[in-house]
Amino acid sequence: MTLESRRLFCRPIDRAAGDDCAMTRPAKKIAERRTLDAVLAALAMCPDQEPQDGEAPDFTMFVSGRLIGVEITEFSSGDVLEDGNLRRAVESEWERLKLAGDAFRREDPELREVNVGLMFKAKVPPRQDHAAFLEEVAAFVRARLSGLTSNNREYRPSDFSSPLMQAYLRTVHLRMDRYAEWHANLSAGFVARPGYRIAEIVAEKSTTKFRPVHELWLVIQCGMRISEMMLDIMGVEDFEAVPNLDACYFSRVFVLAYTGSYEREKGKGWRRLTGESPVGHGSSFDGMKAILADPDWLNDPDGKAHDVAMECVRQFREGTDGP
Repeated sequence: MTLESRRLFCRPIDRAAGDDCAMTRPAKKIAERRTLDAVLAALAMCPDQEPQDGEAPDFTMFVSGRLIGVEITEFSSGDVLEDGNLRRAVESEWERLKLAGDAFRREDPELREVNVGLMFKAKVPPRQDHAAFLEEVAAFVRARLSGLTSNNREYRPSDFSSPLMQAYLRTVHLRMDRYAEWHANLSAGFVARPGYRIAEIVAEKSTTKFRPVHELWLVIQCGMRISEMMLDIMGVEDFEAVPNLDACYFSRVFVLAYTGSYEREKGKGWRRLTGESPVGHGSSFDGMKAILADPDWLNDPDGKAHDVAMECVRQFREGTDGP
């Protein structure tokens, strides 16, 4: 297997920031075909002829004379926030607001080097209020520009005088930064582990009425949002938490996580297709557990995790090494 095929198989679905959860059909088909090509590369499998796209299943192809159907779906943790909203929907709305905010600050030189951390109570304002909300934040920042330094400053609701900021924000963090960004706590949170959610997705897909094929595969593709990620710390061992799938409709189930890709064939256990073993590489298991147990890293109330990430970006851009 080539290095490129290994990378391709682990690559999450790409979508432009701010898009809805549902992509347009052409974009969705392009992403699905890329996922299918990656699965075939990881299996070192060459179909008898070009796979044909369609619906239910998404693709059909002949392999050694047998018609194989491949259904591709995105992973979603199903995580629900405190206010009852699905994390996935809230993430999508924040991406829309961030896109608008990035365009807004590009037009205003005073805002370009101000790092703004928006800590929302639960969700962002509705779309019809995005422009007004951004105007309130911009006015708030401008009024405090003279007192800002490279050190983070926190502002609480008692500092807010505008209605939308009071209604939606818990705190705001400001500082001057050459690589300034507007970020939010909504893009941080707990990442799902392999477990019951995989079985639920398989069960949900099994209710679909598929076209007749000799063999049906399901590919579950993880994405870049927190709600679409999966944390496979121990590799294939983590998939022991997934309930038995032998009764499901699919002869093979694939899970494409960012750090590795996995397959389960009916009647057999899970196996890892791509991705290096995490043992001896990067953070230790105990170190990772410590990070997961620290709410400041996951909720990022003061922008600490974001600052570390941006410092890595700065070092990358400048070609320097870290400490």
